[in-house]
Amino acid sequence: MTRVPKTKPRPFAAALLATLFAAGAPAPAETPQRPVVPGAAAESLVPPGPSAAAEEAPPPLPRRVEEIVVQAVRADADTPITKTDVPREEIAKKNAGQEMPALLAELPAMTYTSDTGLGNGYSGISMRGIGPTRINFTLDGAPLNEPEDSTLYFVDFADLATSVESIQVQRGVGTSAAGVASFVGSVNFASLDLAEKPELTARLVLGSFGAQRVTAGYQLGRLGDSGVKAYVRASWQETDGFRDNSALEQRSVYAGLSHENEKGYFKLFGFLGREQSQSAYYAVEPRVLEEDLAFNPLGPDERDAFGQQFVQAQYTRFLSETTSLAGQLYVNDAGGWYRLRSSSTGELREYGLDWTNLGAALTLKTTLGPVGLTWGVHGSDFGSTRTRDVVDAGRDWLNHGAKSEASTFVKLARDAGPWHLYGDLQLRWARFRYEGDVAVDPVSWTFLNPKLGARRDLGRDLSVYASVGMTSREPGRGDLLYGEENISVPHDLDEVRPERVVAVELGAAIRRGPVTAQLNLYDMEFEDEIALTGEQSEVGLSIRRNADRSFRRGLEWDLGWRPRPEVAVRLTGNWSWNRIRSWTQFYDVFDEAGAWVGATSRTYADVEPVLSPPFVGNLSVEGSPLRWLTLGAAARYVARSFLDNTNGESLATPDWWKLDVSATLDLSPLLKTGKPRLRLSVDNLLDDRRIWPGGYSWLYATRNAAGAETVGGIPYYFPMATRNVTAVLDLGF
Repeated sequence: MTRVPKTKPRPFAAALLATLFAAGAPAPAETPQRPVVPGAAAESLVPPGPSAAAEEAPPPLPRRVEEIVVQAVRADADTPITKTDVPREEIAKKNAGQEMPALLAELPAMTYTSDTGLGNGYSGISMRGIGPTRINFTLDGAPLNEPEDSTLYFVDFADLATSVESIQVQRGVGTSAAGVASFVGSVNFASLDLAEKPELTARLVLGSFGAQRVTAGYQLGRLGDSGVKAYVRASWQETDGFRDNSALEQRSVYAGLSHENEKGYFKLFGFLGREQSQSAYYAVEPRVLEEDLAFNPLGPDERDAFGQQFVQAQYTRFLSETTSLAGQLYVNDAGGWYRLRSSSTGELREYGLDWTNLGAALTLKTTLGPVGLTWGVHGSDFGSTRTRDVVDAGRDWLNHGAKSEASTFVKLARDAGPWHLYGDLQLRWARFRYEGDVAVDPVSWTFLNPKLGARRDLGRDLSVYASVGMTSREPGRGDLLYGEENISVPHDLDEVRPERVVAVELGAAIRRGPVTAQLNLYDMEFEDEIALTGEQSEVGLSIRRNADRSFRRGLEWDLGWRPRPEVAVRLTGNWSWNRIRSWTQFYDVFDEAGAWVGATSRTYADVEPVLSPPFVGNLSVEGSPLRWLTLGAAARYVARSFLDNTNGESLATPDWWKLDVSATLDLSPLLKTGKPRLRLSVDNLLDDRRIWPGGYSWLYATRNAAGAETVGGIPYYFPMATRNVTAVLDLGF
């Protein structure tokens, strides 16, 4: 497999980062598109003043450290945006080896699908009915999305959740961040804070459908008075999958190194992931699922093997008590292959993909009198190589893609008594180039993305906020090339228009006694939204094209109630009204004998967009009847959603609900070493066999002898697993 040569850092970025690292911290070590599966107050970043105690032994900076590494992208408690913060404790409760989409599914307006039916493997996440290519994902502020098509495959680096300190999910256009534009929201991961003392942890998992997992991590702790700390963790997991021929094996290593003193903070963090899986990203028609829920149309030889490696180095220099300057370098690299059998020739084809993204960022954070200012600049270069080989016969084609982007932003915040004002302006430029057998001209875009908002405190327990923002973003490679992996005819890359959204958010946050509540109304008005059509390309890519006007409006809630310290109740959800005002659908036309005779189109007005359920609700209850026992139950309901934009009654997912239960036992009274905890969970307790949360459709028209045409379609669904059990044993030394 041909690899893309690694791009070297820009000279100015290399010089700048070298200067920063020389200022008081150790320098860092040099460092597929594949088928798309159809909220606490922040503490100040002000560094501590010098003191004799600090000079003798620098104090630990657990919460402050986390904020330092994500200061460019995260919003604090007073920022007037819609967000949810997920702390490490909450992540750990849910984590049993699933991919990140399954762990985030209970947050407001989130849904997910999984090709294996178990929450691992190729999992897709959706926010407000819009898929992951419109969500900005970052780790310690460095972008994770592959820039060419904005995709992200958590399967490549399994068990990320165990090495994450916290997550912030922003819904709506949010705040400016590096990488792809945040079109419907963003998800920011903060890597694990490194511990002050040595610590060894391990986790063993056994579950239904052959699920096994072993992970072990070691925190080195602080090395004397040096300020140096280190961390490493390795994981291995496998499953047979719920669906036939969906077995999966994953291996990953996460590692981190940090150094801190009064002058600055340095952190190096990264991962190495490998996965091998049998492919299951084709959905199945309902008549087949009724007979065999686990049926997979892909065979044992249709499989893949991919790997991804990521490393980021960041140094923050404290210039004064109110000013800090952070420099960051990152490398994100992935590659591998997947095999699919041609439906027309029967030949087994191997599709190869290798890509590398190299970037740098600089962030200045300061105060100017009563105004807080954050300024940032980011740039990256990306290159990809794609191939197709007929197994045992040779190469069909090879092409290259390249994408460069640069952005800068400024964020201003002012506290004026009960008022908290916020402004954010981002300038972003991107350029895409394709090189293959067919020549096409490159294309570039420039966007200006403004945001403005205010929060008003109405007492200690209540605040309200309002914000308005606009984001524009470019099409992805698959959009520009109309789903082709290797283009067969010249395409005008300007034909697919950039999409734009103007979003208004109104919200309130309440904390009174045992009750907490976050409520928000939103209105997202789209122009030229690049919407899903419900169709698939030959390799399973979701095909999209521009819709003239569309909107998504709704109400979201996150309610908590703790009547007693040992009892917690949480209710989250989303009610929405989503419409595309006019949609033209194209159909292949067949005669009564089944022969293709042409194409036609029909225009539909006021239709619901693909896979955008109008209601999603989650209810969870957790309690500890005994000091050593915690019981939990979680119910989830999702309304039906359409598989395409024609809104045919038979072309929709069924509404569904499921119940999950869990029990956690503290085994410390029995075993005095290792801090053992055992968690048993049952997913889909009621064994519902019609949880089909995602899929797609095939639309066609039939022409009779008189020339009349009748439109038809076949739905295809991804089923979720029947009742399944997981046991998790956690140990810590």
